[in-house]
Parts: sequence; C-alpha cells; structure tokens
Amino acid sequence: MTKYLRDVEKIFLAGNTQVECKEDLAKIVEEPCLAVCEDLYDKNILTYWSSANKDDPSRAFVMIRYESLDDKNKAIADRLIKEGKIKEDGRFESWNSFDGQYGKALYLGINTHLDMPVEEISNQLCQIANEFKLQDIKYNVYTPEYLVEQSPYCTQKKEFAFPDLATAICGDDMDNRHKLNSYVNKERRIYEDIRNDMMDKKSQDLTAKDMKEIADKLGWIYNEEDNKLYKDKETLRRHNKYLSSRQEEQKKISSLITMKQNHFR
Repeated sequence: MTKYLRDVEKIFLAGNTQVECKEDLAKIVEEPCLAVCEDLYDKNILTYWSSANKDDPSRAFVMIRYESLDDKNKAIADRLIKEGKIKEDGRFESWNSFDGQYGKALYLGINTHLDMPVEEISNQLCQIANEFKLQDIKYNVYTPEYLVEQSPYCTQKKEFAFPDLATAICGDDMDNRHKLNSYVNKERRIYEDIRNDMMDKKSQDLTAKDMKEIADKLGWIYNEEDNKLYKDKETLRRHNKYLSSRQEEQKKISSLITMKQNHFR
C-alpha cells in the first residue's frame, strides 16, 4: 500500500538531540527523511535537522553541518551548491547554531506536496546524498588543538567540534548552564577545571597522559593511535570502521596493481 506525505505525522525534537546509535534515527526522523539520514550517518556526516510531514508539505529536507565534512566532501558540497542541488541556509544556521559557532548549514531538500509518495521523496533525497562519500567522523571527537582553545584566555576559535565542550559536558540548556555554580555542580566543575588546565597550553604540550586524564574525568575514551578523545564507543567504532574501509580499499588497489604488473611480465 502506497504511503503519501499526507499520512506522515510531524516529529518535533530539538535539532541538537544526540543520537547514540543509528537505530535512534527512526525515533526522531520522519519516514521520508529516514533513509537519507541513515545513509549520511553511515558516511559519518553530521545531520542535525530534518522535516517531511503533512504539517509542512511543501518541502522535505535534511540539514548538514558543513564543518562536519572532510575536505573531499566539502568540495562535493561546494560543487552541489553551484549546481543548485543543495544550498547554504543561513536562517537555520543562525537559529540553531548558537550564533553560528558550528559554522554554516547546508540544506539538502526538494519541493514536495501532500499527494507525493513517501518512497519518491526518500529516493530523491537519497539521490542527492549519494554524491557524498564515506569519511572519517569529525563530531563527538575532540583534538588537543580544540581543547587548548577552551582556555578562558583564548579568543580565536578555529577548530570545529560538535557538540562544543561545554554542551558535551553540561548539556544544551544554555540559560540554565550559565546559572550553574561550578562549586556545587559536578559537570560545570569538570568543564571549568579542563578550561583552566588549558591556560598557557599549546596543543603539543598535551601529552598522552594529559589526554587520558581528561578522558577519565569525562568518562570518555582516549585513543592513543590518533591522540584524540572520543565521546563514546559508537563514535570510536565509526572511526575504526572508516579506517578498516580505507585499508580494504588500499588492499584492492594494491591487488590490481600487482595483477597488472604480472600481466605485463
């Protein structure tokens, strides 16, 4: 039985709702956008908002954080913008990025109507997203360079991290967070301790021991292979899956080169 957009109820949750695993997407993403969000999740690309329902039937879209893309996918995004397949969306960026600290937003969307089949909407969105490639994960990951920028005296912020350290530790209730006293609130105290520890530090000053101590304070994972903090096991798993995929790709390339060399002997 064909399902249409007029049959899709609205799901409304905060755009920064944390997704702990791929299966969580089905709880927060409306059906026409689910397949494309799952595809981008598998590619380690950060989506933070989507909509396709009978209450707003004129469009179906997914929002992507541009800074969550690696250089290859940024180049693809730039090309897609020029081709008119996706666009920058300042309205959503300013509304949902805490004064733009997470960088610009990308709008991947299509025009729709109430009588449009859900499957058709899904297929069109997936066709656009298919342009993007698998990359290493860049969110829920924290580098030494990012950590030193958290010093109270650091005014230039260049490194991307999502969520930002304060939100990752203290939650995303901004009004409440500013009222919290670091002496009585455990999470705020940990955040302030880390910030203060970064005073006069440079990224090369942070040893493996320092990084591990920060990870232990937060209950996160320190990965000594790349000297980064991973917010949870799922994030580290996705990073390792990317590495495995790249290794398999290199093996295939090496195998093809060997076959060609043997052919000409």
